Amino acid sequence: MFCIYVFVITCIITSTISQLPTTPYDIRVDHYKVDTTKDLVINTTRPRFSWKISLSNGERNIYQTAYQLQIKSHINQWDSGQIMSKQSIHVSYTDDNELQSTTFYQFRLRIWSTQSNESSVWTEWISFRTFMFDIHAKITNKTTNLMWIGSKQIPRNEFRKEFHVSNSSPIQSAIVFICGLGYYELFVNGNKTDFSRKLDPGWTVYEKRTLLVSFDLSMIIKSGMNAVGVRLGNGWYGQEQNTFPVPLEPSYGPPRFIFYLKIFFQNGDEFELGSDTTWIGRQNAILHDSIYNGEFIDSRYDRFNWTQVGFNDTLSLWLPAEEMSSPLNETLHGRFVMQDMPPIRAGADALHFEVTTEPVGGYLSSKEVERSHGAKLSDGGVLKPIATWSPTIGVQVFDMGQNMAGWCRIKFRGSRGVGIYIRHGEILSLPIVTTNQSYGEIYTDNLLGATQSDTYVLRGDPTGEIYEPTFTYHGFRYVSILNVQNQMTLNDVECPVVHSETTMKGHFTTSNPIINQIQHNIQWSQLNNLMSIPTDCPQRQERKGWLGDAALTVNEALYNFDLIKFYINFLYSIVDSQGPDGSVPDTVPFGDGDYPADPNWGSAFPTIAWQLYRHYNDPQVLSDFYLNIRTYVESVHTAYKSTGLANLFYSYSDWVPPPPQPRVNGSLASSFAFLHDVSLLINMSQVIRYTNDTSVYSALYQRLAEEFHQVFFNRTTNSYGDGSQTAQILALALPNVVPANVRSLVIEHLVSDISQKNIHVSTGIIGTAFLYPLLSDNGHHNLALQLITSITYPSFGYMFNNPYENATTLWELWNTPFEGPGMNSRDHIMFGSVGAWFYSHLAGIDFDTNSIIIHPRMASEDQKYLLPKIDCQLNTLYGLVHVAYTRDDRDIVANSIRIRVRIPVNTQARVIFEPLFPGAKCVRIIEGNELVWSTKSDSTVQQRNIEMESDTGLMFARIGSGQYEYQVYWE
Repeated sequence: MFCIYVFVITCIITSTISQLPTTPYDIRVDHYKVDTTKDLVINTTRPRFSWKISLSNGERNIYQTAYQLQIKSHINQWDSGQIMSKQSIHVSYTDDNELQSTTFYQFRLRIWSTQSNESSVWTEWISFRTFMFDIHAKITNKTTNLMWIGSKQIPRNEFRKEFHVSNSSPIQSAIVFICGLGYYELFVNGNKTDFSRKLDPGWTVYEKRTLLVSFDLSMIIKSGMNAVGVRLGNGWYGQEQNTFPVPLEPSYGPPRFIFYLKIFFQNGDEFELGSDTTWIGRQNAILHDSIYNGEFIDSRYDRFNWTQVGFNDTLSLWLPAEEMSSPLNETLHGRFVMQDMPPIRAGADALHFEVTTEPVGGYLSSKEVERSHGAKLSDGGVLKPIATWSPTIGVQVFDMGQNMAGWCRIKFRGSRGVGIYIRHGEILSLPIVTTNQSYGEIYTDNLLGATQSDTYVLRGDPTGEIYEPTFTYHGFRYVSILNVQNQMTLNDVECPVVHSETTMKGHFTTSNPIINQIQHNIQWSQLNNLMSIPTDCPQRQERKGWLGDAALTVNEALYNFDLIKFYINFLYSIVDSQGPDGSVPDTVPFGDGDYPADPNWGSAFPTIAWQLYRHYNDPQVLSDFYLNIRTYVESVHTAYKSTGLANLFYSYSDWVPPPPQPRVNGSLASSFAFLHDVSLLINMSQVIRYTNDTSVYSALYQRLAEEFHQVFFNRTTNSYGDGSQTAQILALALPNVVPANVRSLVIEHLVSDISQKNIHVSTGIIGTAFLYPLLSDNGHHNLALQLITSITYPSFGYMFNNPYENATTLWELWNTPFEGPGMNSRDHIMFGSVGAWFYSHLAGIDFDTNSIIIHPRMASEDQKYLLPKIDCQLNTLYGLVHVAYTRDDRDIVANSIRIRVRIPVNTQARVIFEPLFPGAKCVRIIEGNELVWSTKSDSTVQQRNIEMESDTGLMFARIGSGQYEYQVYWE
């Protein structure tokens, strides 16, 4: 069985290129994965490289001993030579000469390891190119004649230009730089440049930072005549998306774009083409587009060959483009920069995989894992309906089987000029109370001011015509199509899933179907809310970058998906939104909520930076944002000086606890956030060696910790605040706040309250985020498992075990079916924080600066039925970490556990085994088929790097890379 496990787990990480065991694979340049990035572009003169090293069967304790990097362009090359170093992540390019702007490069690398004195084979030459580093100066230079163009007076959203390229010398490269606000699509010589790329560019604080995208057109541009076309949408640059109470942004809209093409010829000549008033434009078939309210399409306006050379349109009015103002605010020092993150994509290109989506450990079989409700992420990124019906004449509803973000690609047949109306909803309307009858129509009352509907006017193509939205997206499970001319089939509809491109790096599954469904719902909710920024929901008139949601879920998101570039871009948007006093708003870009932010919302700034450091072991992230984060913390500190902790400002407290539970004291919640952020600032200052700050903020934290206890602790009840669960959780979650002499009493108060509520929570999004790790780390892991596997109100399990809805994503509210149509999303990620606990505590995978920690928390022997088996994969920058265990009586004897662990090459780990019942003592440990520790074998303890902690009974094993199977016995 173990041999089968070794074979299966090894298959996960094999490269697409035949490689020797130690050949580097899964290589990254400036955090971009080489294997999945189309046209790899970097925006730095000194890139950093990361790679993984294959783990061969049976080999252990393998480390890299040296590496060699070679980089070349058409004019020069660099060779690092053999560098004696173990470092395989964030390896810097160190040549004296920086990389040049707008240049194509290739690199390759090889390594040496403890396996052999010989090097690995070289990787293939890998291509990347640099962005135009001075693009801002180029665009803003008045002498270049580059213009933002569009139309001020009449609606025009489709622009074209034909141009001639000399044939005096072969083309060496042709690079275009473009930005269209709100959204754009680029076509060259009749074809779209990137078919799966959507809703480009990413949403930013446009007046501060506008993103440009670069495309390599070297294989598309040809000698002679060429044609280029740009299609524009309103996106977040349109006034329609600016909603009360935030004032309208007067400088936004109408759509506009800037375009700059540079061609290099082999003989050294250059050719430039820019956007100016010689371009011509017209109103195309998209008569109106809106993020919230969908599209109005009249397909009779379509001109299918409009970006081909020689196009002639006698039916449309093509007029010269008008010069438009720049979106930047020069007074605010706005800048044009590269879009330095993966784009939003639709369909299969949106999600890559570096883990399997099935258990691989050998203990938990696929047959034992019940299929979760909803679609599988591995099904290809395009959903097909599972059912269709007609609730009334002329209306047809399709059920996609999964709440998703995106749109539908629909085939229609009908007469020219007929309008088809497409609506989207998360659920179906509930039965009418008086008759208890349901008519099977979609429910849209919870969309607030958004219609999320599309209108399509047929052109009357006898073979049928396909409509797919261009500049909007929807959050939905059900699609209702009105005015259907002919009965539609399931094959007429397919819906691509849309989100920021990412890679699934974590897979967590168990023998418990409730936990598995929660994990399913978390992963789908997370993806549905990755839209160039982390959003709250994908369906109603909101879809904003709420910082509270981002702060609470970033740890979960980084366990499940590779999102470092995504979150770094968001950190820059927070900086762009930061006021002179350091404060930040509740939403980024600011479009809802308060300014300054509630401290638990503003906490996203330090929290995201810290979690990126934890997951990617990259102190550069902390260095880049530290000063701005410190300024933010000082803005809260300034407010504190006026009020103290007792009256510290707040807006939301512990948002949305389950009714009828009240929210906790808002100042207590804000005080928690303040102390939490000061603590993170101390950690950051230690990592990047701001030693004076470490001293200053450590002293501040100590004073705040004492004040927190003094102000909020009730000595009569031995509890904090109003005695609520959240009040105890927040106090206990802070380091050194609860004195040692009362800590057990506070924990007992919390546990007692949960028990009095029949094993249910009374927490909102903040309390919930910290509850589960707190219970697991303080002797109440059984209770945490009972909570997470509950299916009665309020619980995660209730979301898909109730008479009303079968949720495939996370609800916004614990009591969603009982609330009205107001704030009631069925696809909200803010409660998804518990997903981090699945990895960090149930599987036990955590990170230290120089090692991996494997510490799965264990239910007591008499409650092991709650979670008898798990199987968890996590692909780190070093390679795959895998943890699987079984406590099933069919696999083991009583009072024992079998656990399999995989540690990637070039790392080490500390594996921690917990006692399986109170007072238990470990009596022996078998690894493979060999006794490696026993109470009767002290010499073996030293030999095998296994230690026992006498006061807790914990067993520690220190191991290097390799695959291990332990059997641990307790008495």
